[in-house]
Amino acid sequence: MAGADQPDPFGQFNERCLVRGPDFQRTVTAAKDRDWPALATDMATSLAPVEDPVALEGWNLTAEGDGSFEALVVARASVGDSQVESCTMAFAEIDAAAFERRLVDETHAQASGAKNGQGRVRKFLEASSSERRKAITVDLPLYPNGHDEVIVSVVSEQQIEN
Repeated sequence: MAGADQPDPFGQFNERCLVRGPDFQRTVTAAKDRDWPALATDMATSLAPVEDPVALEGWNLTAEGDGSFEALVVARASVGDSQVESCTMAFAEIDAAAFERRLVDETHAQASGAKNGQGRVRKFLEASSSERRKAITVDLPLYPNGHDEVIVSVVSEQQIEN
């Protein structure tokens, strides 16, 4: 089974996007080192939580033969006077309710709003670490059934290396 040695979906999002916050260059370097297959540009664009990104990269991380879908997208954009970076992961065939519980429990994120769409709900959360504030968006089915599609993003100000 290809997915058996992979971390759980929340663990992957936490490791790739949350722990140190979105890091465009670190993620691009990791993708090249691991030879991840590129995601179609239109799909990467549709998953990015920022409008008019100045840089955008995406990869299909789906393990062959396990029946699921997993993608990772990073972007850089300007929002007002700030330079931001985002990191998004999309999953199919996961337990959305369990993912959301872990996201809230492990990040201590505070709800900052929600928007219902057709069959889906987009929840907005805020989390802070010692380094920076992070805006988290999680897109979930209104009625999760354990085999769900989840799209989760984190956006924060770009960290400038000294």
